[in-house]
Amino acid sequence: MIESAHRRDRLTHRLEAFSDIVIGFSLGQLALNLVIPPHAIDFIQRPLGITAFLVTFLLVARFWWLHFVIFENYFTPTRFMIVCNFIALAAMILQIFSLQLYSHFVPLSEGVVAARIYFGFFVLSYGMLCLMQAIGLRSRWPALSVHRRRAGIQSGLRILGTIAGAAVGDLVSTDASSTLFVPVNHHQEIVSTWPTAILIGVIIGSIIGLVAARVAPAIFPGLQTDPSVSAPVRSGE
Repeated sequence: MIESAHRRDRLTHRLEAFSDIVIGFSLGQLALNLVIPPHAIDFIQRPLGITAFLVTFLLVARFWWLHFVIFENYFTPTRFMIVCNFIALAAMILQIFSLQLYSHFVPLSEGVVAARIYFGFFVLSYGMLCLMQAIGLRSRWPALSVHRRRAGIQSGLRILGTIAGAAVGDLVSTDASSTLFVPVNHHQEIVSTWPTAILIGVIIGSIIGLVAARVAPAIFPGLQTDPSVSAPVRSGE
């Protein structure tokens, strides 16, 4: 029994270390996506690359934090959860690769297709995290404190709202897009372009997720705080 528990802990630590390495190399790959422009001023005047880099960096950083919280509180090293973890990591790497497609094809007026590919991998990577958290909550529910249950449910609902909105927007997306331009040398330069349906879906889904997370403690059984127990919930979960 003790040996089995030790093996599970060691496997979990190995998986977490492997995941951190993959995420770290992904950030390195993200930096390599930045192309040296013909002139130094172009880095500022044509901010498509740096804009896409910053957005993706925030998504990867958020991915790392959610991944850490899941492994810290909800992860159990079952075969299915391990596969979900590998799929999430692979999708994140492909999302970063799709950033190269986006940066290359936006100036060629093919940014809508590239953005749909980008958001498709975003939905897959974060969707796997959401699924891992849901499975972990279910399997470890009796052992979790009320605060940890509430944090997991609320975090999962916020993620689910965002990725559901992005997924629906991606599926129904058309050629309609929202494009941001900046003036460069007396002409308009594209900074970014996103399918309108995806933008609307992300906004609506995020709002629904936030509302659901707020009302969840009053609906789900087992989330009512015991006044005799006081345990702080880590910020950001």
